[in-house]
Amino acid sequence: MSQAEDRQWYLDKKVPLALIITIVGQTIVAAWGASNLWTRVGELERQMQIAAPQSERIIRLETKVDGITGSLSEIKALINRRTDQKP
Repeated sequence: MSQAEDRQWYLDKKVPLALIITIVGQTIVAAWGASNLWTRVGELERQMQIAAPQSERIIRLETKVDGITGSLSEIKALINRRTDQKP
């Protein structure tokens, strides 16, 4: 046998059919899993695009609520001072 023949790849009858079926099955399962993963990623990206404007609205609302809370605290302090000053 020459060196070129030693380098060639060939399938021998000694390779069990179960091994070949297992490798093919694993390849199919891996492709199916990757497909499901890409589908889920696409769905999450779509949901994020829908939710992005809502998150901006929530941030604005939180800022307004913080301002209102501060104003209420000031009003309470003024009311408490006036009730404490009355005889």
